[in-house]
Amino acid sequence: MGSVANVFHLTKAAFLLVFGFTVRMLLMSSSYQKMIADRVEISTPVNSWKRVVEGVTLMKHNISPYEGDTFHEVPLFLQFYNFLIVNCDQWIPVIFTLVDLVTAIFLSLSSYLQLKTIRKWEKIKLKKLKKTDSEALEIPEKIIGDISFRIFTIYLLLPYSILPCVAKSTSVFTNFLMSLIMLTVSLGFRSAACLLVALVAYHSLYPILLVFPVLMALEKTNSNGKSFSYSSKGTIFSLAACFISTLLLISIFVMVSESIAGSFAYLSSSYLFLLSVPDFTPNIGLFWYFFTEMFDQFRDFFLWTFQINTFVYSIPLSLTLKENPNFFFLVTLILLSLFKPYPSISDLSIYLALLPQWTHLFTYMKQGLLVACVFISCTVLAPLMWQMWIILGTANSNFYFGVTLAYNVGQIFLITDLLFAYLKRDFYLSNGIKLDEQKKPLKLELSAE
Repeated sequence: MGSVANVFHLTKAAFLLVFGFTVRMLLMSSSYQKMIADRVEISTPVNSWKRVVEGVTLMKHNISPYEGDTFHEVPLFLQFYNFLIVNCDQWIPVIFTLVDLVTAIFLSLSSYLQLKTIRKWEKIKLKKLKKTDSEALEIPEKIIGDISFRIFTIYLLLPYSILPCVAKSTSVFTNFLMSLIMLTVSLGFRSAACLLVALVAYHSLYPILLVFPVLMALEKTNSNGKSFSYSSKGTIFSLAACFISTLLLISIFVMVSESIAGSFAYLSSSYLFLLSVPDFTPNIGLFWYFFTEMFDQFRDFFLWTFQINTFVYSIPLSLTLKENPNFFFLVTLILLSLFKPYPSISDLSIYLALLPQWTHLFTYMKQGLLVACVFISCTVLAPLMWQMWIILGTANSNFYFGVTLAYNVGQIFLITDLLFAYLKRDFYLSNGIKLDEQKKPLKLELSAE
């Protein structure tokens, strides 16, 4: 029976791969491709393929693509895009599609491995509980394969992953690197994981925050799931060595980029562009509207306030979620999507596809329906509000910003609900399921004490 089930899953996976490939290729070759690529929810100043083509064209004419306001990615990636355009121009749609399909496979494999590992980590706590509590809290091994397949299916068929691929957004490559990071961490490949984190951090700066969950996950995986303490000398040395190695790799990428670009001028058009947020092109983030309305004398103060929000949560989260760094990785992905100055729906796609990995938390969540309704309504309303504002002129920017604000509030609800559900289940893992007089689980509330 097991072999029959495996063949059935492989057959479905093959069908889904063919279907996902076909859908993406048909849309890329259709008249809708340009319209999709021009959507501000999909293409931003830092991931637009149109800007990539302009940057490569300028480079061919010996004009620096970093002069002016055209291209905002780093030189090594510019060289990669140049290679694709020069040598594989006709195959670019196929390359984007194949990379997206491989991303789905890597996400599925890494989730399978992580659930196996999490189940092994939790066995130590479950042994101390009553049998009924242990059975209620244990992640059933038989559903792990189904969950990983569900992640594979969701990413392949999710509009938030299909549309960026059709638009040839460079976020497709970023998502691929994210999935590869997850896979190398799940396999315990320390050097490869540090290299990949350094690469994505070099590319767009903000993913440097992934270094915390990645290093913690590697440390715990290589210690066979034993609970570790930050006060342990071995742990401190190992984490510090990996962190310094990652920073050194980023420095090497920066120096190599300087030799390619001929100067460090590219820094102002890449990293400084992200930090100073000079482009107010509307997107699904919070920066553009807020700083359009901001008085110049207050701009620096609020800019630093917004940017600090991106980084400030990593330290308390690393202390709270140290027993499950894989969950910390998911939370960090949501935080990056929430606080980046130029987000797109591609950021949403990767963590939405990963949510089934945490189905054992859904029982303790309260806002799931609300979050789902917010995402669906914003998906429908964003194009409508844009049409009313830009095309018809019957609305103003407040209409579109209202949708983006609701979308980001939905992300906040999601992250707080996930955190509360995780902490509640973690309490049960440590103390058992507490019942009231009516044999129902006691209501747990977060306390500031």
